[in-house]
Amino acid sequence: MSDDHVPGDETGTPTGMPGVASNRSVPGGFVLPLPGASDEPEPTPDEGTDAAAAADPWSSAWDDASWAETEEPQPDPEPEPALEPEPEPEPAGWTPATSPRRSTRGSAPSSTSSTSSTSSTSDTPETAADEPTPEAASERPEAQTRTEAGTRSGARAGGGSPASVRPSADTLMAARSTGERRRTKATTGWRKALGLGPGAAERLERERLDRIGRPLQGRKTVMVINTKGGGGKTLVTLLLANYLGRYRSGSVLAWDNNETEGTLGMRAPSQPHHRTVVDLLGALPTITDDPNVGTSELEHWVREQRGLSFDVLASADDDEAMRIIGEDEFENLHTQLSRFYRMIVIDTGNNRLAPNWLAAAARADLLVFATSLKDDTSVVAAKNLDALVSMGREDLVRNAVCVISHTAARGVDLGAGVHTREHFEQWVRQVVDIPYDPALAPGLHLDPSKIDRRTHDACLELTAAVVDGL
Repeated sequence: MSDDHVPGDETGTPTGMPGVASNRSVPGGFVLPLPGASDEPEPTPDEGTDAAAAADPWSSAWDDASWAETEEPQPDPEPEPALEPEPEPEPAGWTPATSPRRSTRGSAPSSTSSTSSTSSTSDTPETAADEPTPEAASERPEAQTRTEAGTRSGARAGGGSPASVRPSADTLMAARSTGERRRTKATTGWRKALGLGPGAAERLERERLDRIGRPLQGRKTVMVINTKGGGGKTLVTLLLANYLGRYRSGSVLAWDNNETEGTLGMRAPSQPHHRTVVDLLGALPTITDDPNVGTSELEHWVREQRGLSFDVLASADDDEAMRIIGEDEFENLHTQLSRFYRMIVIDTGNNRLAPNWLAAAARADLLVFATSLKDDTSVVAAKNLDALVSMGREDLVRNAVCVISHTAARGVDLGAGVHTREHFEQWVRQVVDIPYDPALAPGLHLDPSKIDRRTHDACLELTAAVVDGL
């Protein structure tokens, strides 16, 4: 017999589909496993087999049924004992007429367990008293119905107690404040007009403002030092107090602690009166003994800078009232002023051996070295640094900020500027440059609204660096 001969049944008729010639040979030697004719008699309809399916040879099983997975009979699970349903917690503030019973058991994972659960439920029928009557449901107020429905829907959505998954008011406040600080749209320039996101400069400014406005613990004192006149102490003190008050919601005092005639009061933008720290010393006993004294009473001695969110305490500006403030007097002044101000920026004098200078160094939380590119001011600032280290205040020096003010349009000596920066970078935490700005020229009243954009950015970085160290 040839290989392509198709075997038939005993009558010689080829097996296959009715009306189609049987050909199950495939090139390559593969043979389709067609079902053959069975010698068993056709089952009758009474035996549970469809007559139409029996006449079709394709309805018979494959000869090789090893691929089929056989399911082993599973024993019937034992019925679960009926559980007593727990009463549902009722919202506070009302008492329902009836409390419907609800099963606390979860849905069964299979049909078998569902049948078992159904049979178990049928074994423990509910009584008519457990179901709420239509009259009782109609008597329940609408607000109570909404409360119960919300509680149940929250429990279903969260899988537990609604209070554990729902956000609180603190969550909303945190989200709103974060979204306010990190707006996705630009607020200035052409990017704002086009509805675009903030550029690199605006993102940097926002980062600086976040650093400036971060919360601080307790009241802080910043001391600006350089015992060489003309080093920029007064300018740095006014700029720092202005930006701290502007971006930290006020409560900032700029204090001229010069033992002689200081210029902080003269360079301040507002001059509502001419009283000085000596006048405040005379009224200090009254302020100390009166616990009800507020900032309104203190305005008689400090000079409020209208619209700038900081005050100025000027030093004596005439020969008759001028005198050196002792260490104890400084301590009393600082203690009372700390009752009214969260941040005090002290402009110091030119004598580091003066008692008020030493007292300020003892109470300072952070130092700011003010210098310029001139040799005399930078060298004196370096000597002040060495003196503080020898006094045991190296911790203040390591955490300090150095401000280099550019007092001319062109650098006096580029090499001197590099040397000054390199020297202080080895000691202090950060060095900040204030660029030349005609609005900051010596002898002029400080007007923050007239400073250059580059100066504004430098002042923001200076203020942020100071707050970082507090």
